[in-house]
Amino acid sequence: METQLLNFEVSCPKCGKGKEIGIPNSLFANKQFGTVKVKVPQGAVCESHNFIVFITTKGKIVGYDLIDASISVEPIQSPPKEDIKTSLDKLIDVFGFNCVAGFIHAKLFDYPTYIVRNEDLEISLEDLNDLLDNTIPNEYKNDNVIKDIEFDSYVFPNADYFYNMVKYKQKNAFLINNRRLIIQVPWEIDNEFEKSILSSALERLNKTDQLKYLAHYISQFINDVDFTTSLLESSGSISEKELIKKLKEKLIVSTINKNRVTLIKKFLERRVSPEISSRIK
Repeated sequence: METQLLNFEVSCPKCGKGKEIGIPNSLFANKQFGTVKVKVPQGAVCESHNFIVFITTKGKIVGYDLIDASISVEPIQSPPKEDIKTSLDKLIDVFGFNCVAGFIHAKLFDYPTYIVRNEDLEISLEDLNDLLDNTIPNEYKNDNVIKDIEFDSYVFPNADYFYNMVKYKQKNAFLINNRRLIIQVPWEIDNEFEKSILSSALERLNKTDQLKYLAHYISQFINDVDFTTSLLESSGSISEKELIKKLKEKLIVSTINKNRVTLIKKFLERRVSPEISSRIK
């Protein structure tokens, strides 16, 4: 039987040379979500480099990694510490996928976070904060640690009243309870970026690799932010459409679209400079 191929225009993340290559459709057939990792050997696209391309099940290229020919492991930027006492899988078992995606967004965009609990947590807050902090580049770490608020049902028999009281006092905080329910989201943009990178990281079987890849995807986003900052500092203002074009020209290892630009703009507003953010029209 003839192998069916899907054609993708890929670019070497080292030298930028691009070429259309065919990838067997069978790699995508049995995968319901996440990304497919395809190794591109030396000579297939450029003469000097091996690399890996990550493609979603919907056929969108979402990133690249270089392969060092002298070693068998894939290089990952900003690896977290190796002595983290818990894992992404454990976090999701305890808090649920959506809450963990919210934790990542709150850490990255510097929002306070509280877990409203009526019993002891299965994971210590210190371990939870250590894991998430070590996925964030050093220059964007912040003092907003995840904290808990104890809910005593004997003192407050009406849970809704207690939650409303907490929301009134913590208007700008991400709030969840220990039943995997999100009580309050202080941001307006969705968490599709965090959900996407969390899903991709969880596909790694090795627990340490999961954290390294999560840190890697966040580092790629920060690279987009840093490039955008440099671009805006040297120019007056720029339209979203033109910014997408510039980012695609310079950052071949990232997926750039309108949602990505919205996320970059909000990050600049909260973490860099509202004035710089306002230059994106």
